[in-house]
Amino acid sequence: MNNWVALQDSYDTFYCIVDLHAITTPWDPAELRQNSLIKAAELLACGVDPERAVLFVQSHVPAHSELAWLLTCLARMGELRRMTQYKEKSSKEGESVGAGVFAYPVLMAADILLYDTRLVPVGDDQRQHVELTRDLAGRFNSLLGETFVLPEPLVPPEGARIMALDDPSQKMSKSDDRPLGSLELTDPPDQISKKVRAAVTDSGREVRAGADKPALSNLLTIFSLFENTPVAELETRFASSGYGDFKAALIDVVTERLGPIRERYFELMRDQGELDDLLYEGAGKASREAAQTLARVRDRVGLLQSRVKSDVPS
Repeated sequence: MNNWVALQDSYDTFYCIVDLHAITTPWDPAELRQNSLIKAAELLACGVDPERAVLFVQSHVPAHSELAWLLTCLARMGELRRMTQYKEKSSKEGESVGAGVFAYPVLMAADILLYDTRLVPVGDDQRQHVELTRDLAGRFNSLLGETFVLPEPLVPPEGARIMALDDPSQKMSKSDDRPLGSLELTDPPDQISKKVRAAVTDSGREVRAGADKPALSNLLTIFSLFENTPVAELETRFASSGYGDFKAALIDVVTERLGPIRERYFELMRDQGELDDLLYEGAGKASREAAQTLARVRDRVGLLQSRVKSDVPS
């Protein structure tokens, strides 16, 4: 989130709440609608500014779905089978794995390519999807003429992959059914304390990062990102401390940093009509940009020009 906020100062930024991606696995409709508002409130509370960035809901811009289909027709079964999430889920679920899980990386490619995106701020686990996006864009350009910008992943030097508090071999994820594994932006102080104190540690007492200390490396990275202090400085600061003192300090820094975000989040959620208005305005801006790209794509593909006016927010 820090990276997203900072990018607003230097780039034209588009931030998309991906509700269509959220239905690749079983979902509850009421929960989906509420979660879309929650995600908008979280982004705004963290500092995304609708005056400097375009914030919108994916399904409000139909061009995402149309471009996804056109790109799907150029995608190859083999390259989609190699996507990590599909491989993991299909290994567990076999033939019952949803087709959406198989195809959603193409939708993600459409999300990126619609806006002539040059840089995609992602974590390390998403590099593969940006590479697929580049492959699809390059294939389209080669077959049908120069149309798409080939994007590059923008991966932060630190914190590109944050691991679960309860298992440093697994990525931190709110979708996993492990309540002590992840820190939430809106966690109250008592929850932050509970989760950090329960976090897995490594053998020994030395507070340092290293391949032999995956749990401490992860906690030090979280501390570093929240306080904007290099890990090496933190290692020096806690050189004579045990895990208990280190965790207590980590609880303090996380609680202090998330406090204002949590307060702003609840303030925004009390006026969901305002959130709706902001997302409507964002969809209008995104739709106008996406329409230009989609018009080029449709022309290259050979589709007849539509005379039907789309219902685009003005």
